Amino acid sequence: MLRRYSLQFWLLCLSTLLFFFSFTILIPELPDYISSLGGEDYKGAVIGLFTIAAALSRPISGKLADSIGRLPVMIFGGVVCIVMSVLYPIFISVFGFLTLRFFHGLSTGFMPTGTVAYLADIIPKDRRGEAMGLLGIMNNIGMMSGYAASSFIMKNLGLTNMFWLSGLLAFLSVAIIFGMKESLKPVEKLKLSHFKIGLADIWDSRAKEPAILMLLTVTMFGAVITLIPDYSKGLGIENKGLFISIMTVSTVVTRLFTSKLSDVKGRVYSCKIGTSFWIIGATLLIFRQIELFYLAAIFCGFASGINSPALFAWAVDVANGERAGRAMATLFIALEIGITIGAFVSAFIYDNVFVNFSLVFLFIGILCAAALAYLFFGVKKARNQWV
Repeated sequence: MLRRYSLQFWLLCLSTLLFFFSFTILIPELPDYISSLGGEDYKGAVIGLFTIAAALSRPISGKLADSIGRLPVMIFGGVVCIVMSVLYPIFISVFGFLTLRFFHGLSTGFMPTGTVAYLADIIPKDRRGEAMGLLGIMNNIGMMSGYAASSFIMKNLGLTNMFWLSGLLAFLSVAIIFGMKESLKPVEKLKLSHFKIGLADIWDSRAKEPAILMLLTVTMFGAVITLIPDYSKGLGIENKGLFISIMTVSTVVTRLFTSKLSDVKGRVYSCKIGTSFWIIGATLLIFRQIELFYLAAIFCGFASGINSPALFAWAVDVANGERAGRAMATLFIALEIGITIGAFVSAFIYDNVFVNFSLVFLFIGILCAAALAYLFFGVKKARNQWV
């Protein structure tokens, strides 16, 4: 498999791993941190503001990726991560912290958009699902490492040093990008006109179907990353990142064994399976039992491992090499809107009352069921063999 892909692809994967590691080491500790600042009622905003900023920046990042190049967009995203990580220990009020969380979201508004567009340039169509799966594995390993190490780093190094470590990891991610070759030919010089955004830059109708599915299903992920630390504490689990770690291991294993599934069976077929697993995961979390909690993490990993590569490959397919950055931006905007809905609505329903987790995941399960219904009855008849 190593020989099937170029050095540029593997450098992209390594940079992605470090980027996701850099900001996920912070996430499990942030709900307690904002509570210590007196902002217990703003837990949903910790993830919500982050994803709002990412969504707002997607139209610009997509347009820039299709004009000035993929690498500058990726580099900017990484630099934002570095700067925000350095500033966190300085801004110690609730308002200051949430302001930084908003601007930190620009990093994921830029880096992944450039990354996926770059991958679309260098990978042939018949291997995109597999390549997306491999890139996703690196993403997941970065996230798993971050969630698994977070509590250990916090206990042994303290929060301030963890912020600085986050910045160092982001710096290494950017350093790798400087060793990569630009894939967009030709590139334009940066102009003021590149920042003028029209409807076509916000919504690429070619990616409508995967975007709708992404929005509905990632509400589950938004709820999980926002509330699982509190859910874990309510069950007496000390490691607040354990659920995400189990979920990520499950995701990685799933992608290793199903990396070619959507290339062979089609994107819709894969998404039907993945979305069904999201529904099962949400249903298990309704019962607030520790055994089902761990089982839910495994099923959520199955869902993520199958759905995510299929949806991104689907969006790349419909772009067909033309304005791929904007098609990716549309999909990422849907992702951020879905995570934002999941974060804010789940935090509102939860209201710091443990028994309300049942209502939270009932709501999320209904949204995922709507996504499954859309796959069966709303998606247009396949336009080509890949869908």
